[in-house]
Amino acid sequence: MSDENKSYAPEIIITLAAGLAIGFVAGILLAPKSGKETRKDLVEKGEELIEKSKEGFEVAKVKLAEVSDIGKEFVDKSKESFEKALKSVEDSADKATKKVKKVVKKGKSAAKKVEESLS
Repeated sequence: MSDENKSYAPEIIITLAAGLAIGFVAGILLAPKSGKETRKDLVEKGEELIEKSKEGFEVAKVKLAEVSDIGKEFVDKSKESFEKALKSVEDSADKATKKVKKVVKKGKSAAKKVEESLS
């Protein structure tokens, strides 16, 4: 796969999730709150992180489906083009075979006439 067609969505999602997690941990540890408040914040932020991760995976899933559809369409079009090209080659080969047979037949006829005139 060329770099032009490569999707960076998975890398972006992983980087985003890692950044969120690091920011979350740093914010909790540096916040001047009581243990109870910190635990509550941890739970809330953890739930937010899980929800954002789910959303990110859903986006990735949709993008993957789109890429899959594009790939299938490309394969179908390529197959169709190949079949047309193959048919064209077969037709050309048939025409060439017919022409060669005519030339061979004329050549045999001419050779027979030459042979008869020399006898």
